[in-house]
Amino acid sequence: MTLDIRSSKAALLSLHMQNDIILKDGKLGKLFSEQAEVRNIIKYSKELVHNARSSNIQIIHVCVRFKPDYSNLIANSTLLKVVKQTEALREGTWGGDIVSELHPLKDETVISHQRVGPFYGTELSHILKKGGFESIVLFGVATNVIVESTARVLSDEGYNVFIVEDCCSAATIEAHQASLESLSLLTEIITVNEIFK
Repeated sequence: MTLDIRSSKAALLSLHMQNDIILKDGKLGKLFSEQAEVRNIIKYSKELVHNARSSNIQIIHVCVRFKPDYSNLIANSTLLKVVKQTEALREGTWGGDIVSELHPLKDETVISHQRVGPFYGTELSHILKKGGFESIVLFGVATNVIVESTARVLSDEGYNVFIVEDCCSAATIEAHQASLESLSLLTEIITVNEIFK
């Protein structure tokens, strides 16, 4: 499988690049910020997004965030219980916002969801189908949660899926690598430099 991201049939999905998740001061920072910093994913992701914008690639930003009273959070998993306990990812807060380096432009789509994956209860599938995309490029945090969840659904829906490895991280490097090993059976694992040669 080859990728021509400059084709109008490719879209870029930025997944959970939010302050509460990937920054030290974020409410989930104890879980995810160390590897995000070690792997320098904000720097690489900024380069990826800049190049995509310069090439007129459609970018869709996916965020997980909840009402201030968490009335739309169903805490049926360990991760979502932690979100509620730490009071993370509230709508309208710094923690729920996308990091400033990747802040969406006015014409870029932002999808907010409340489950572990981004498809339930959102317009994401419809937007991708309406756009006529064939290839979807993914990056974000955590590799073994939102990236893997999204990649599996997209693969089942028939898209060519590409994961930008150096723009992803997980709570541990072992979790990141194990997830990519599984996903390599369903997707292509690439780097920023391989997309824009």
